[in-house]
Amino acid sequence: MNGALWMIAMRWMMRLFGLASTIILARLLTPTDFGIVALALIVFGLLEVLSWTAVDLALIQKQETTREHYDAAWTMQIIQGLIVAILLIILAPYASIYFDEPALTNVIYLLSLKSFIFGFQNIGVVAFRKELNFSREFNFHLYKKAFTFLFVVTLAVALNNYWALIYGMLAAAVIDVIISYRMHSFRPRLSLTKINEIWSFSQWLLLSRIGYFLNQKTDQFVIGGASETEVMGVYHMSTEIGTMPTNEIVMPLRRAFFPNFAKIAHLPEEYSKTILKTIGVISSLIFATGVGISAISEDFVLLLLGEKWQTTIPLIQILAIFGVAAALSSAMELLLLVSGRGDLSTIEAWLQLTVLVPVVWFAAHTYGIYEVALSRTLVASLFVFLMIYLLTIATPVKYLSVIGVIWRPFLASIIMFAMVQQCHLDELDNIVLRLTMDITIGAITYIGSLFFLWVITGRMPGIEEDVYSRISLYVKKTS
Repeated sequence: MNGALWMIAMRWMMRLFGLASTIILARLLTPTDFGIVALALIVFGLLEVLSWTAVDLALIQKQETTREHYDAAWTMQIIQGLIVAILLIILAPYASIYFDEPALTNVIYLLSLKSFIFGFQNIGVVAFRKELNFSREFNFHLYKKAFTFLFVVTLAVALNNYWALIYGMLAAAVIDVIISYRMHSFRPRLSLTKINEIWSFSQWLLLSRIGYFLNQKTDQFVIGGASETEVMGVYHMSTEIGTMPTNEIVMPLRRAFFPNFAKIAHLPEEYSKTILKTIGVISSLIFATGVGISAISEDFVLLLLGEKWQTTIPLIQILAIFGVAAALSSAMELLLLVSGRGDLSTIEAWLQLTVLVPVVWFAAHTYGIYEVALSRTLVASLFVFLMIYLLTIATPVKYLSVIGVIWRPFLASIIMFAMVQQCHLDELDNIVLRLTMDITIGAITYIGSLFFLWVITGRMPGIEEDVYSRISLYVKKTS
């Protein structure tokens, strides 16, 4: 839990920088600017994931590592960056033709440089997580994000176009490499000695990541080819805002829990209890934040992004729910990887992609972006149930036990959403006050509903029990 708190603090610190940057950039730049960058990132991300080696997870998962392992991992990291850079240069003109956006070619050329630079990051910083030194991990990412934020915002004010975002990404890669060597004394060398050992762990993860990435980007890829760049910018921004709360909870928890779970995976009883408690905690957090952002999306957008982004409001309402489903699956996928069942993660990712591609394609070409968002959300929600089943294959937990820790936060979030909509005061002119009231009502309703459901169902183990115990202990100490 200490590691999880550090990772959540790190992620939210990074997201606060990111949110501040998004707010500033959304007011300085146009949806078309964001659309060009979003299209470039689809191409960049696809090639990056195609060569992804998961060297950091391989080093963390393997309890006994030597210098040769770290040197081999660094070598693989450089090779990955070089391959991505070359492929980006080759594919840039074709991507520009497919998306019908001439500006895309030069943007992708510059992003190829980012990939090459990032490959030289000091592999020694992986030891921060492996050794559970999460405070050092926090500081590492804090320094990177702070410098990058200042650079990007300064460029946005000076250039007032999408190049500010691209140059900012290049700067981030350079800053990342410099800080990685400043913060860790390890000095890697080129080596091929232990590459086979690392690759034996990475190969299933690579297939899984490819499927996962395509699941995440299929809708944007289809919309980018079927719509104007401005529409792509609107959809990209909606996805970023809608999934932001759930992403910023699950991703740091994954970083913290992976090395911890790896140490207890051989203890079935303890592993099972920890899995259920972890899923319960994550579910309680992501249902509150995901459904919560859906409930307050209108005032949230108008206050932070401005009126020119009003078209994102209905999209955010839908994609925030997608974020909940995707976050649940992501949390359970971590447990498959810890259990050494990357094959199951791969199967789920590619099955979902097989269903998603025709559904999204049909929605985009028959209806529009709102139907694309809805279809994406429905598919992701259905596949949560498959992921639960796969979890029961890879770990000691039972299917109904997992459902048992998820349904309470799910029902509490529905009650919260209904209460916020019912109590929303459209006639109140002060948008800050209106938003504050909605958030307060939502928080009180959600927490109250969660505890009420916990009590009437026999006070089953979960986050409610932990919170109640801590509050009771605190009251006893102070009375």
